[in-house]
Order: sequence, then structure tokens, then C-alpha cells
Amino acid sequence: MNVIEEFIKQYNKEYDYYHKLSQIVSGKIEDQLFKRGIKAIVTFRAKKPDRLLEKLTKRNQDKNYQSVKDIYNDIVDLAGIRVSLYFPSERDILDEIISELFVIDNKKKFPEQAHKPLHKKRFSGYWANHYRVQLKDDGLIKRYSDTTAEIQVASVLMHAWSEVEHDLVYKPFSGNLSASELAILDEINGLVLTGEIALERLQAAMAERTRSTKDIKDKYELTNFLLNNLAEDYHDKIKLGDTFLLNNFLKINKSLSTSIFTKFINKINTDLDETVTDQLLNMLFVEFNNKTNLVDFKQYFKNLQIPEKKASIFELFVKYWVILEKATREFLTDDEKKSRKYMIPNFSVLTDKNVLNANEAGVLNDLRKLRNYLLHGIDTPTDSHLKKSVEILKTITLKVISQIENVEHRDRLLVEMDKLN
Repeated sequence: MNVIEEFIKQYNKEYDYYHKLSQIVSGKIEDQLFKRGIKAIVTFRAKKPDRLLEKLTKRNQDKNYQSVKDIYNDIVDLAGIRVSLYFPSERDILDEIISELFVIDNKKKFPEQAHKPLHKKRFSGYWANHYRVQLKDDGLIKRYSDTTAEIQVASVLMHAWSEVEHDLVYKPFSGNLSASELAILDEINGLVLTGEIALERLQAAMAERTRSTKDIKDKYELTNFLLNNLAEDYHDKIKLGDTFLLNNFLKINKSLSTSIFTKFINKINTDLDETVTDQLLNMLFVEFNNKTNLVDFKQYFKNLQIPEKKASIFELFVKYWVILEKATREFLTDDEKKSRKYMIPNFSVLTDKNVLNANEAGVLNDLRKLRNYLLHGIDTPTDSHLKKSVEILKTITLKVISQIENVEHRDRLLVEMDKLN
């Protein structure tokens, strides 16, 4: 028995393992796409033993495998996942999602400059991102955490074309293709690239239609509208973040004014560490907490699968935080208040003006981390720790409000505080 036969015999026993791994990875991606309002088709598979045998036989001519381990190291797509996006421009969002969900061993962007195709092409060929990933350590799926899976991300059109080209050019069953056949494949690639441009235009047209309706009522509309109103190069400076949180806000408010949303998108500050989503969420919370139709924070947290008892404490903490941010803005300069960019209230301004001491400002920075954890529904603190944090936040907020010079603004914030008691 040669090395390849020995490998195939072993792989047949492990086929179900690789199939399950690809299913787990696929499920994690699909869950995030659904939550964040991204349209795509996600498929998965373990490599078929018969097709794998053909591949290994051909590769062995160059690789000259010496052991079963050599083959395992060479073949990285035994567990394969394919994400076919409706809109090609959303590859950057997938990049964020995959980075958050998995440990990335290797990433490739196509087309590769160094790659030399088997025939002369007029069009640029395959546009996609490939990732070799491993699951993050999780006690429930620990047995799969050391094994690599490959994720391929491209548009639905590009995946269809690449499947045809790969099987006909790189895996021909009836001899090599003629120059005429290769030219036709290249022509089809040109049509696919044109189709991708059409998909991007369709995406922009959908966003424009949403704008004309005045209200966003669907999570897919929200994500699409957001992406089409951000600067094209935003992802070079700042992460988009988890748009599921914005969709959760939309869910509890039923609809969202496109004019308000556009105003806040224009205020996105790419110089900050906070993601686009976190900045927008914060602005929406402050905006809607000024209205008679207040944010239903309790329902927001329940939608994040937080138990009702904890949700009530979470709600109180975030409401105090919103009031604190309003109070802190009272100490900004006129130029800072007029700025089109979103500004996180800088607690150093409170120490500079002797509103708080350095220790209190440090405590607020720790509480900011807690606030972010709460809004994301992660790392839920104990009830006792959270109750203590609420009291500390309340005390500091009252101290800040008490030193606001504008009496009308100060009294209005004190009324908001009284409503929470």
C-alpha cells in the first residue's frame, strides 16, 4: 500500500469528523449573517474520497509525498465552507465576522499578482478571499479546535463561474481545452465581472429606495442602507462592528427614520477606536432617550438572551450612563459641540475642570468597559457586582450634574435622574 492509498484509507474513517467540522463552521457564519442582516448562501462539505484520490495522484507528481502527514499538511480544504454573497462589496464585513469567530492561520486575496494562469486571459479572473481557520477553544467543541477548515468568500456569480472554470480547466475529464474554449470561459468571466458591477448598482438602488420611504423597517434594509452611506474607505480606518446590535435596536423600535440615521452616519468618527455600530448605537440611545417614546432597554437586553431579572439591572445601568454622557457634553467647548463628528465624552475634560478627580475618571473608564460588555450581551457580571457598579455610576453622575452652570440643563438632567429612582 502506497502513501496515498494509506491516507485515503485513514481519511475514509475520518470523513464524518471533517463533515461535522465544516457544518459547525458553516453554522457559526450563517448565524452571524442572519443576525447582522447580510444576504448570502452558505454551503459546506467534507472532501469526497474519490475526488480527493484524483487530486492527490496529480499533486504527487510535484509533491512526491513521503508520509501520510505530508498529505495532511498539504491538503487544507478537507473541511470546506463556501460563502456566496449576494453583494460583492460585503466581503469586508465577512472579513470582520471571520476574524471574530475563528483563529485565522492564513488568508489569501484573489486575484494574486504572482499567480500565472494556464492560459492568457483578457479579464482578471477569480475575485475572492480564502481563509484557513480553526475554531476558537470551546469546551463543547474542543475535539474540533485543532483542525483546519477552509472558508471561501465570493459573490454568488463568482462562485458559479469558478466552479465551471476549475472543473473544465484544472480538472479536465476529456483532454485539455482548446484555445477557443478557453476564450469562451474568459468571455464568461467578463460577463460575471459585469454582473458583479450590476449587483453593486442594485445594492445602491435598494438603499436609495429605502431613503425615499423615510423609515427603515427591516434588518436587511438597515445593513444595506448603512453600507451604502459610509465612506468607501471606512474599513481602512475603523471596523463596522456587530450590526446585529443595530438590528436589535430597530426590532424594539419597529422603525427608524432614514433622516435621523443618515445624520448619525455622517457623524461617524473614524479617528476613534469604537466601531461604526457602537458609535451609532450610542447616538441612537441618547437621541431616543430625549423623546417621549423612550428606548425599551429591558426588551433590548431580553433580545440578547439576558434573563429578565438581570435585564432590569442592565437597563438601569445604561440609562444612568446615557444621562452621564449628556451631562459630560455640557463641559465640551462650543467648537466640540458643533463638530460634525461623533465625540465620546472625554472624561479627562471633567478632571481638567476639577469636576472629578483622577481616581473617579479612572473608575468611569472601567465602567465604560462594563457598559460595552452589557450592550454587546457578553461577559455578564454577577448581580452584586452590577448593583454596586450602578450605585457608583449614579453617585458620579449626580456629582457631574451638580456642577453644570446652565441651570435649565442641570435641572432637566436631575429630573431624568429622579425618574430612575
